[in-house]
Amino acid sequence: MQALDVSMRLAARGHRVTLACVPGTRLAGAAADVGLARVELDMRGYLDLGAAWRLAGWLRAHRPDVAHSQHSRDLAAVVPALAMAGSRAPLLLSKRMGSYVAKKDPYHRMLYARVAKVLAISEVIRRNVIDTTPVPPAQVAPLHDAVDAGRFSPGACDRVAARRALGYPGDELVVGMLGRFSPGKGHEEFLDAAARLARTHPVVRFVVVGEASHGEAGYEREIRARAEALGLDGTPRFAGFRPDVPEVLRALDILAFPSHAEAFGVVLIEAMAMELPVVSTNCDGVLDIVVDGETGLYVPPRDGAALAAAIARLAADPLMRARMGRAGRQRVLERFDDIHQTLAIERFYDQALGREPAPGAEHVGAGT
Repeated sequence: MQALDVSMRLAARGHRVTLACVPGTRLAGAAADVGLARVELDMRGYLDLGAAWRLAGWLRAHRPDVAHSQHSRDLAAVVPALAMAGSRAPLLLSKRMGSYVAKKDPYHRMLYARVAKVLAISEVIRRNVIDTTPVPPAQVAPLHDAVDAGRFSPGACDRVAARRALGYPGDELVVGMLGRFSPGKGHEEFLDAAARLARTHPVVRFVVVGEASHGEAGYEREIRARAEALGLDGTPRFAGFRPDVPEVLRALDILAFPSHAEAFGVVLIEAMAMELPVVSTNCDGVLDIVVDGETGLYVPPRDGAALAAAIARLAADPLMRARMGRAGRQRVLERFDDIHQTLAIERFYDQALGREPAPGAEHVGAGT
């Protein structure tokens, strides 16, 4: 959905944006709801030359200045489509996931030769692109996902109402974990920390917000059963899917992010924008976001005891929580605000087109 957010921000700045997407998907529906122009392509597998031909027809008719692919697998359709349309529009690629497979064979060299710039969501993904693809390092730049710091602001939400809606009307100290139920997200360690602190910190409450991804309902059942087996007696509370993420974050005192591996971690910048201190594992793309001891505390992955100790440390020190919360929001405003990201994308487009930077974009560096 970051693709939709970016498209909407670019359109709001006066660009003519069309989103190519698969019909019937959540993305297609959301784009229709906001009135974003779109071309719907029913992709049938990785090498779908029929979809490429249909995309080529649209490219010939509309002649866009820039093509921006949101997933490397889509290059198999986008690159042939550009060739069939005779389009010389520069092609940019956003990378949000790493690859464990080298893509330096002749076929992938042909595909990636058409890519003018790869925009990596984090430093770990930037290094992965350099290691696994034929793209020269100079053509790979970091571009983090972003957050609307106006919507994600503590002043934009009523904390009392938010806590009441989440089921915490009193003075409890609430630690939350937000994200889909999926192996590797760290639900096991979160439960472990809750069990450890239940004995020593009776005023600390834990809440899990999110639902299982498609096909992973069994994992959610395992986590819920594990909570019962630990005898946690209602903490953590399982709140399910909540669309009102700013309000949920406003109800918390600490965000826990125990993921075993993560390319970035959007909920971290959302929480920091809400002036929440975070306890996070110290791995992968998280290292681009959290500053240990300044905006939050790092713990090793798969270590419930360390997670519990860090939460206990923050729970005992309200001044530290407040200080880290303020520092976290300032870091978001400086590095992860959606306005900065949009200007940076425009800057990359201008560079690919050989144009002067758009007004205001010349001071935005890569990675903002």
